[in-house]
Amino acid sequence: MTTSRLQVDPWSFSILMVSGLLAAGGASALNHYADRDVDARMRRTAGRPLPQHRIDPPARALEFGLALSGLALGLAFLGINGLTAAMIGLGIAFYIGVYTLALKRTHPSNIVIGGFAGSCPALAGSAAAAGVISLPAALLALLVFLWTPGHFWVLAYRTRDDYRRVGIPMLPAVLDERSTVRAIAGSTALVPVATFAFLLTPSFGLAFLGVAAVAGAVLLLRTARFIRRPSMETALDGYKFSGLYLTLILAGAMLDAVLAIRILP
Repeated sequence: MTTSRLQVDPWSFSILMVSGLLAAGGASALNHYADRDVDARMRRTAGRPLPQHRIDPPARALEFGLALSGLALGLAFLGINGLTAAMIGLGIAFYIGVYTLALKRTHPSNIVIGGFAGSCPALAGSAAAAGVISLPAALLALLVFLWTPGHFWVLAYRTRDDYRRVGIPMLPAVLDERSTVRAIAGSTALVPVATFAFLLTPSFGLAFLGVAAVAGAVLLLRTARFIRRPSMETALDGYKFSGLYLTLILAGAMLDAVLAIRILP
């Protein structure tokens, strides 16, 4: 068991945070613009600014999204490095190009493939800190990729009638309830199991594995509750804890970096 000291460049960290916020805002605005027609017909999204005509004409949302995205990429490129900007750009491109435009309205695998966009921040963080995509960052990206489908499907289970109404083939909207529950259970179960892969690298130690073990156990218990009694209530409960789970995992990774108590030398 060993320890090592965490070193963070405040400048790169600050630029990365600002770039990430700009990219998230830009991608969200672009998504709202692309989905403005179906958003107006779904109860969950009908209150968004474009369906409510609080932004008019809609092209302003497009311009705003492009501007924020451009600022994010430019700031990351000039303030950090090209690889960081590339990973941020990849996240925006996957979210808008692959998920929103190519797959969301055409195939039930939309969130499985398009969910890779959520993995890109981990890759951007590694690029900013080390100038390369490290194994620990790749493992975090993999964990987020595996986490995304189950997290989103349990929300889509609650709003499946909305998706059916507008013809969006989210998995819970195209499968029967039993098959949907199985898909959610299977994808969610993969997430805590995947944390064992973190043992392959000495970059993660006791703090992370402790948090991951406890959070993973609770995630499986919440999922088991949904499997036994699928309902709006258990789906919402599972959705809320799934979001908290990822927060705990990332907090555990940060705590681990500070404490730096390693299992492997």
